[in-house]
This record gives sequence, structure tokens and C-alpha cells, in this order.
Amino acid sequence: MASDELEGRSSGTQGMNLQRLYCKPFYKCGLPTEQIVEVQEHYVYKDRRNKKNKVLTYNIIATLPGTDDKLKEEYVVVGGHYDSVNNKLDKIHNGADDNASGTSMILELFEKFAVSNTHKRTLVFMAFGGEELGLLGSKHFVNNPTIDLQKVQLMVNLDMVGRLDNEKNLQLGGTLTAVDFDKKLEPFLDEVENRWQNNLNITELGKGIFKRSDHYSFYLKDIPVLFFFTGLHEDYHGPTDDSNKINYQGMKVISDLVHPIMEEFANTPEKLIFQPVELEEQSMPTATMKVTLG
Repeated sequence: MASDELEGRSSGTQGMNLQRLYCKPFYKCGLPTEQIVEVQEHYVYKDRRNKKNKVLTYNIIATLPGTDDKLKEEYVVVGGHYDSVNNKLDKIHNGADDNASGTSMILELFEKFAVSNTHKRTLVFMAFGGEELGLLGSKHFVNNPTIDLQKVQLMVNLDMVGRLDNEKNLQLGGTLTAVDFDKKLEPFLDEVENRWQNNLNITELGKGIFKRSDHYSFYLKDIPVLFFFTGLHEDYHGPTDDSNKINYQGMKVISDLVHPIMEEFANTPEKLIFQPVELEEQSMPTATMKVTLG
């Protein structure tokens, strides 16, 4: 996903199209569980600051139907964007952390659930195009849904989950978007904090809702959301966000947290009750950035 051969994955490029072609057959990977795979096309402006040229981009959607006669009519969604920012100054922007990391985790979670096939609610796995241009893929989906949004139990967003640092800091947003949601999540957070070399430091990403990733489109439709994020770094939106800098063991730890959370809310008879949180504009979490002239 983040190889130089793709030459970046910004909207309308050959790299994005190759990524789409990779994701679609991967969802149909010969596993025994029934699978429904579809591609949702939509047009976006290639440059959000220069709205002249529109290009075609895609949402890739895979569905694993639930096993319970009643609960299969409800959904748990996990998603993240697979596009990267535009290449600049003849440098390839591979976007390994942002967001090949989240896309990879979605594919891995799909494979896990397709093998186990124990989920009562229907699971929907989504790779969004056009996020870097203003959450356009997720906005297009919630305005043109292929499922009943009123029956979505939870949306989990994986965006930049590849840089768990030496202090093992993981930021988690959306824990207040359902009634008693934070209390329901405590057993899972407590368990995983002791799995990886003594501690995983999970901090809440603000008391409001972080607006700059795809979960926000679902939040605006009154859907409870969770947002997993390992934080900014000096390679953010730059040509040095490459795969050799990904913490793969850290990604495994995060995936091992996301999986049981999805499993819980896909199987519990209880329906989450959405509640709104603060809507003040939030800035991107801070990071130490190197500034150079070029």
C-alpha cells in the first residue's frame, strides 16, 4: 500500500486505482463466510483549494451478514481512508501511517471476523476515498448509504494507528458519544493495558468530538463512534511517512483491542444510545515538527 511503485494514493491517481483493485479481491479472499463486496464511486475535486478539476474516487465496502435472525438487521461499521495527500515537489507521499496503517488493520479485522463468523449483528468494513480532501468519502457514504444508518450500533474509525511510540501512547476519541459508553469500554481498556510490556497508555482525545477524520461524518448522523489514533509525528503529510517507520508490533496490540470491542457491540443484545458531545472546533493534536525551507 505504501510502496513507491504506487507513486502515492491521492484521489484520481493510478496509485489509488491500484489500491482499489487490491482491496476489492482481498475482501473476497475465499473464506467460508458469506461476503458482499461493492464499490461506491463518487467524484471529488482533486485539489480542495482549486475547485476546477473533478476526479473519480471510490469507497470500497465489504459486508459480513450477522448470524442472529433479529440483530442481523443492525450494523457495526469499521472504516478508515486509504487515500494519501497529493505528491509535492516531485516527492512521493506514500502515507504509510496516514493511512495505509488503518486500511491494513481493517483488512486484517475483516479476515478475523470472516474466519470466526460468530457476530450476531452485520459487520461492515469500509475503505474511504477522498478523506484528505475533506472527509469526502465518508460524507458521500452517509448521504448515499447502502445500509440503514438508523440501525448502526457503532462506527469505529482507524486513522493513523501505525506509530505507537516508546511510551505506548494511544489516543481514543468518541468514548462519550453513547450513554455510559466509557463505562462499557473500561473492561477492554483495562485488559489491553497490561498486554504489551506492562502498560498501554490510553488517553481520551478531548471531551468533544474530533472533527478531522471519517468518524465525524457518522457522528453527524447520530451514530456512536470510536476513533483510534497513535498521534502526529514529524513525517505527517510528508514524503517521509514510509513503511519502515511503522510500529507493526504496536499495530498488533491496537488490533487486539479493536477486535474484542467490535465483537462485544456486535453481539450484545443492548443497543447503544447516542448522545451528543461538545462541538467546538478542535485543533489537530500537537506534535514536535521539523520545519525546513525547500
